[in-house]
Amino acid sequence: MASGDVQIREPKITSTIRFATIANASIKSGEPIVRTSGTAAVAAAADADPTVDTDELVGIAAGDSTDTATAAGTIDVYILRGGEILELKAKTAANVDTDAEIAALINDNVAFDLTGSTYTIDTSSTTALNGLTIVGGNSTKKTVYVLVKSRATMVGSKL
Repeated sequence: MASGDVQIREPKITSTIRFATIANASIKSGEPIVRTSGTAAVAAAADADPTVDTDELVGIAAGDSTDTATAAGTIDVYILRGGEILELKAKTAANVDTDAEIAALINDNVAFDLTGSTYTIDTSSTTALNGLTIVGGNSTKKTVYVLVKSRATMVGSKL
């Protein structure tokens, strides 16, 4: 995966917690982190995560994981509780290259897109159960700002 795909825009300071990772997780700083209910380890989010009341978005990796190909490791994670605003590039830059296009996307529910090794936001894939909501963006940088829904986090999920 790529380092620094996801930036925490607001708040600037969040608490961090250390979690276990499985062997060969290879999580990079700035990647979204999820866990499966009932397991001790966390992993990088999959394509189309998070979904409300299905996924538990833990947070954003504060650094690279320490696992190796044969041994489990740990990772420090900036914890998301809901209400945080993240900044990511749009999957299709042409969808957010004007302020008017960004304004038309506000309040759309979206999820992370993982194409290859880069996390982006797919502004074309919107369903009510997606765990992120577009609240703005930057047409110059071709990024969108997304609000994390509490029901998609480890804190607010019904899992």
